[in-house]
Amino acid sequence: MDITAQLYQDQKKLPKTSGVYLFLDESKYPLYIGKSVNLRTRVASYLRHDSTQEERIQRMVHEARTLKYVETETELMALLLEDSLIKKYLPVYNIRQKQFREYRYLQLSDDSFPRLITLEDPGQVRTRIYGPFRDRFFIQRLQEIFSRYLGFRSCSESNPKKSCIELDLGQCLGPCVLAEVHESYSKVSEQVAQFLEGEDPGVIDRIEEEIQICIQETRFEHAQRLRDDLIFCDTFFNRQRFNHRFRVAHLKIESRQAGLPGYFFQNGAMKEVILRDGRICKVGEQLDLFDLSIVKEDEPRFLLDRANLVYNWLKKNQELVKYEFQDSRSSFK
Repeated sequence: MDITAQLYQDQKKLPKTSGVYLFLDESKYPLYIGKSVNLRTRVASYLRHDSTQEERIQRMVHEARTLKYVETETELMALLLEDSLIKKYLPVYNIRQKQFREYRYLQLSDDSFPRLITLEDPGQVRTRIYGPFRDRFFIQRLQEIFSRYLGFRSCSESNPKKSCIELDLGQCLGPCVLAEVHESYSKVSEQVAQFLEGEDPGVIDRIEEEIQICIQETRFEHAQRLRDDLIFCDTFFNRQRFNHRFRVAHLKIESRQAGLPGYFFQNGAMKEVILRDGRICKVGEQLDLFDLSIVKEDEPRFLLDRANLVYNWLKKNQELVKYEFQDSRSSFK
């Protein structure tokens, strides 16, 4: 693997602090963007002649000509800056972080008996749209939960007229053939909407009750499947509630220990950071450099991905930080 001398020279100039690094090609366009709490050490790991290194990374380093970096005050700022830059430049060797473009949406139809419609792009549709969700397999799991525990139909016909196996299995109320369930199905449709907004319409209690019945009847294998559903629903509610509030409310993150940074987001946009020395960094200062105060209103995938990044970071650092959502607040003061 040939590595240009310029990369080694650029690497030696990197600081041992947090920030974002960019491997650039001969036209100065980013091939790969990453972040680290120690820029010099992290980039050095790419420049070693290591046969076990991923082939994709070996190709990237071979094609790279120069390095660029942006130093950040905190780890979270580096994480969010990395995400913003990847979405801006879409570097060819960043794979996982570009998957946000594959997200799907769910629309609750206005048919006589509502159904869920999967959309790759909502376009101008703005009503009864939920998501984005990461892929069609995740959506399929959601639809299975709705059928199994709420009796919500999974068929794709806008106005079905005949019975199907889902009714026979007890996984659909059968509004297409049973007039007496029309009112109940309307309520179920609203429960599905509630579920997709991150609020439990009673599914958790129902699963827990069924688990207890299975245990009493020694049907342990079925009980384990129910536990998998329970974990899925609980995880979904926690994340979905956070993602929803992240987009519509104000998020305040504070340190549990002295000398650690704090953050303030407004409708998904970072507005202020309390640095380690107690200084408040506001929009118009360092934050503008990072583009972290900008929210792309026409690209909900962008905002959801940012919400997921912050949610995962909070879970990882829950012993160090605490957070709360507020309906109206303009600063830390």
